[in-house]
Amino acid sequence: MDTFRVNQLHVHCTVQTPIRLNEHKGSAIRGALFYALRGSTNPQAAWSGFCANKAAPSCFACPINAVCPVMRLVSTLDEEGTFGHQAPRPYIINPPLDGGQTAYATGEPLSFDLALVGDATDLFPYVVLALDRLAYEGLGSKVEGAGDRPPRRGTARIVRIDAVHPLTGEAAPVLRSDSRTVNVPSLPVTHADVLATAERLPASGDLTIHFITPMRLVDREQLVKVPYFRPLFQRLIERIKSLAENFGGGPVPYQIRELRDLAEGVGLVENHTSWLDLKGYSTRLGRQQVIGGLVGWATYRSADWTPFRPWLVWGTILHAGKNAVKGDGWFGLEAGDVHIGMPGFVRQ
Repeated sequence: MDTFRVNQLHVHCTVQTPIRLNEHKGSAIRGALFYALRGSTNPQAAWSGFCANKAAPSCFACPINAVCPVMRLVSTLDEEGTFGHQAPRPYIINPPLDGGQTAYATGEPLSFDLALVGDATDLFPYVVLALDRLAYEGLGSKVEGAGDRPPRRGTARIVRIDAVHPLTGEAAPVLRSDSRTVNVPSLPVTHADVLATAERLPASGDLTIHFITPMRLVDREQLVKVPYFRPLFQRLIERIKSLAENFGGGPVPYQIRELRDLAEGVGLVENHTSWLDLKGYSTRLGRQQVIGGLVGWATYRSADWTPFRPWLVWGTILHAGKNAVKGDGWFGLEAGDVHIGMPGFVRQ
């Protein structure tokens, strides 16, 4: 883990033409980023993206996938993967936390976070160019145009992009709209940062996890409707292991089975979660989806949090469970006056 890095960007936009998002706002942002990176399959389209072989039926079947930035970012492969050929995508979206707002008028702000995992940061220039396409290709559902103009997706112009360190609060400019100079992200989260932050958490006693966006977990082929610690933690350490091994962190310093067995001893002492279904759109499936998961908060008790603390801190950045790339599985930690990974979040 000594070489593992995550760079988080905060993207500030101003709405140019009205935008309408589904309830699952991260899904729309992920879809816009996907199409901006891949490009349209229509040869007459103004923007062709970065995919050099759109005739291939899939990235897995493409003969140049080993050197393709699109594959590396949005359709990742893991030839030796324990859980199949698909590896977790090396980026995570933190969707806007602005209540239930889904419609954005011209001139309103629209902001979100985008984290790049490991060596995916090397593809940062492609990400910046793709984000710039939000002003042209748009995002969200199509909105009726004025007069005889056909419906089209609303657009947003990037005002600035900042590199942010989610554990220290530091920020540094990456892009400003009044300058075309782009700075490489310079505030990576390292494992040393995570270990230092983990020391702030208790060694024993109670710890509260806040489920900021829907946490969708599958355990033994069943949806998890009660937030027991073991299935949550098991999915998290499986995700961290896959991300570290595929994107430059090397082997993780733990055995999943050992930590999973320890996690069985962590008790659920308060459960204030509920199940929330959100509507989104899948660009891969080409249809609407109802994506559900647990939201709210739960308090857990352990005689020894030490084995779990670093991985829980990583989880506040990397998320856990299904649809993490779209913003699901975002959680924060609370223990007394310690709050980690909870920007502007208040217990309800």
